[in-house]
Amino acid sequence: MKKWSVLSVLGAALLVTSGAFAGPLADATSDSLWGIELGGYLQASYTYQFNSPNVDANSIVGRPFSTDNDEIQLNAFQLYIDKLPEDEGEAGFRFDILAGEDSAVIGDLWGGDDDIAIYQAYISYIAPMGNGLTIDVGRFSTWHGYESIESPANDQFTRGMMFGMMQPYTHTGVRLTYPINDMWELSGGMTQGWDVVNDNNDGWTFHAAVRWMPMETVYIQNSVSYGPEMFLNDSDDTLLYDLVATWEINESWTLGGNFDYENIEDVAVGGGDATLLGIAGFLRYDVNEDLYLAARLEWIDDDDNFITAGDDMWEVTLTMGYQVTEGLMTRLEYRHDDADAPIFADEDFTTDDSQDTISVEVIYSF
Repeated sequence: MKKWSVLSVLGAALLVTSGAFAGPLADATSDSLWGIELGGYLQASYTYQFNSPNVDANSIVGRPFSTDNDEIQLNAFQLYIDKLPEDEGEAGFRFDILAGEDSAVIGDLWGGDDDIAIYQAYISYIAPMGNGLTIDVGRFSTWHGYESIESPANDQFTRGMMFGMMQPYTHTGVRLTYPINDMWELSGGMTQGWDVVNDNNDGWTFHAAVRWMPMETVYIQNSVSYGPEMFLNDSDDTLLYDLVATWEINESWTLGGNFDYENIEDVAVGGGDATLLGIAGFLRYDVNEDLYLAARLEWIDDDDNFITAGDDMWEVTLTMGYQVTEGLMTRLEYRHDDADAPIFADEDFTTDDSQDTISVEVIYSF
């Protein structure tokens, strides 16, 4: 597959997952009949929230996945099947299925069982136009954001607040990708909004992205999404601007960043638009081929109280990942979340303005 075609599907996560860890979207694939590739992963975890909330289920606030306290969770069994085109004039497909507790967040392709989600299913064709125009039709993962649905493609076990609160997971519609040269790529699309298959209104959401790779170690993406996202509302639009950047400083150090600006019309308390700002920084250090350390620092400004009861939220996450053997990864993670308002579950059925957790994750990729 062409370099830029890979980048358009996986985004900056491919540049980050180097050295100590290669997820199922990288090396852990196998050729099968008719040249179809198969792969996936199985993930389990345990998280303890130090506020000792009275109820374990859904007691860890501010995260899209792994929200249960003091319980072993079977987060995900992911399986993908693909035969994506490599040259002009070729066609192919991609199919991803997710089972487990994470699948209820993503949502099924047909709106069925929450325990199973078909979150990608699209046909791909490279039209013989210029350098090759890739056309994808169906449901596909968003190109916004630094982090990915697939846990092995991230350096941290938990996803950030921006991933869960400000960014879409998937889109259903048409996506176009055109590589200008080895440094520049353009993408555009028209979809039925965010995270829905059957549209919740009569409007369409439009997307555009510009990707720049000035050198093999630097990746920058600017992307925009604009369209109506509210239920049965075609007139009030949501604007998302997303900036992602990664820099592989050397063989050991990788630095990344993510900035989001989001404006949602006529949803603020008391009327008017709600505006959100989010910024996150990522740092990874590969100690050796099997061990890495990673950190994430993140902040969301929510002055209009659209997603929180206070103005600001921030978090810091420290992660250690160890490759036990081929295909088997374990991670140990500490995370601190903080907010201007008491939104986190505490003991005696009360709330606090912060929470601290420690998590252990095991992933087998194949």
